[in-house]
Amino acid sequence: MTELTYKIEVFEGPLDLLLSLIHKNKVDICDIPINEIFVQYMEYLDEMKKMDMDVAGEFIVMASELMLIKSKMLLPRPSENGEDPRAALAQALLEYKYIKEISEKLDEYQKEYSGRFVKETDEIPPDSGYVCPHNVTLLKSAMLRMLEKRAEETRERPDNIRPIIKRKIVPVSIKIIGVMKTLKRGGKTHFDKLFESCTSKSELVAVFMAVLELLKVNRILIHETENTQLDPSDIIVELNCTA
Repeated sequence: MTELTYKIEVFEGPLDLLLSLIHKNKVDICDIPINEIFVQYMEYLDEMKKMDMDVAGEFIVMASELMLIKSKMLLPRPSENGEDPRAALAQALLEYKYIKEISEKLDEYQKEYSGRFVKETDEIPPDSGYVCPHNVTLLKSAMLRMLEKRAEETRERPDNIRPIIKRKIVPVSIKIIGVMKTLKRGGKTHFDKLFESCTSKSELVAVFMAVLELLKVNRILIHETENTQLDPSDIIVELNCTA
């Protein structure tokens, strides 16, 4: 005849055992029926001893603490606002419960994601090239012609008074707004018309950079007329209505 064997649940510690008993009895952690829980706790320890299981010292320490709490519960309290003997135990159980729940969640994540491999991010070098299907040589040549023309005008004008203040820096962002306002008024314009209000080389360069930035983000388009000879007046700049 096969000998009957009994299996009892293994707990990580006394708090784990107490939490299990509280859950099975469906009682509130902050209002533990200490007498009932203490009896069940001692029954578990007795079962461990009967099965020749090593009872850790921490289980015995907890048993003595439960007995102390039980005895304090039997004593009359000095007042209704007196400290509850179960308060420290309840706090320890709440903290243990929280940590246990977090540990179980992390264990789920570990089982789900531990076998996965993360692909390293591909390093894509920044594209400093021209992103729009436009003739860069056309723009470059037109801009060089405008700068040459401005240089000739400067040489023709007598420069008797040298400026004593530093030339102001022209923000490209301001010129971007100016170019967009000009195009929104008419829809399109000649390339050289964008530079008519420029009074310095710095402004010319700023407007040219603004045109390049708008081309890069596909906000404007350029095309040349049929009789173009790389002249700025033969280049048309217009809004990209599809952007």
